[in-house]
Amino acid sequence: MSKVEVHPLFLFIALSSVLTGLFKEFIIMFSIIIIHEIGHLITAYYYKSNINKIYLYPFGGYISFGDKINKPLKEEFLILISGPILQIIYFFIMLYLNYISVISLNTYNIIINYHYTLLFFNMLPLFPLDGSKLINILLSKLTSFKLAHKIMLYISYIGIIFFLFTTKYINFGMNLYLMLSLLLVKVVKESKNHKMVCNRFLLERYLYNFKFNKLKIISGSNLSKMMRDRRHLFIIGDKKVTEKDLLKQRYGKKGKDFTKN
Repeated sequence: MSKVEVHPLFLFIALSSVLTGLFKEFIIMFSIIIIHEIGHLITAYYYKSNINKIYLYPFGGYISFGDKINKPLKEEFLILISGPILQIIYFFIMLYLNYISVISLNTYNIIINYHYTLLFFNMLPLFPLDGSKLINILLSKLTSFKLAHKIMLYISYIGIIFFLFTTKYINFGMNLYLMLSLLLVKVVKESKNHKMVCNRFLLERYLYNFKFNKLKIISGSNLSKMMRDRRHLFIIGDKKVTEKDLLKQRYGKKGKDFTKN
């Protein structure tokens, strides 16, 4: 249990549900969140991912992985979609149990409400929700790691500001306002870590020998143009330089300066 951390706001909502007589609704919501995270964990364990900690928030869970940033995009994608897939399977099981009258219609209606609410909310492109991870994966197929990460953060800011603005005109409830505020804190923190994350991406390329099939050719010596799932060849003047050789200039070993003739 040392790997599981429950956010105080989650505990506050749990206590509030007891005091307001909505404990049944809370248990149903909690069960859907757990099922969703188990979906992620099953695939993560299959790929032998290193799990640092599991965080439980009112809007769902968040799994902190200790994996390399340069792990295959396909692997990250499969881990990502496993959560929603298992949640949908769970929903159909509840549908069948309602059909054979094992659970009441009232309970089933509560399940429907939380299932769609949590599924929709979690797929919003707001960091660190699954939707933001999907956006980042798609962007990483098209552009550099640095730019993909930056665009994902910009989309998160725009989305959160939009929803906070609309709360003035549409009554979404205080819980949503609190969750959006919590997400904003997460986005700000990730923005502050942007340079560190990008540096870690490059440092991994220097320290480890990744085997990528696709080749990207980059004109010049700009390392920030490097992409995930690609090996790189830099064209500097009339020289062809591998990414490993160019990274040696940045980290540790002082090799030949390819930027000079």
